Amino acid sequence: MREIQEPPVRIYLVWSNEHGAWWRPNRAGYTGDVWEAGRYAEAEAAEVCRKAAHGWRDGSLPPEVMVLAPENDQDKFSVDDLRHMAERMALRAAEATGEALAKRRASEQDGEVSR
Repeated sequence: MREIQEPPVRIYLVWSNEHGAWWRPNRAGYTGDVWEAGRYAEAEAAEVCRKAAHGWRDGSLPPEVMVLAPENDQDKFSVDDLRHMAERMALRAAEATGEALAKRRASEQDGEVSR
């Protein structure tokens, strides 16, 4: 019998643009430390961001965005990796914010075309 390989589970952090911090575990507050941030399954992180998007005003940043957790990329970290993790994750949060803004613009343009 052939073994069926399941895709690897991806873990996410939730970055709050509103609070400038990561969501803690169990959606209980915020932290500036990526290692203290909560780890969320993709569906849960997406739900958090979707709910927060209801209050997203035009011209502002998305309140929350999903960011891949650093442990998705590697299972071991060097001292240098750890030293630069805050900057690396800040870049990922900025990229996720940019992607959310681009998706919103595209959906708004699609809405204008279909009217």
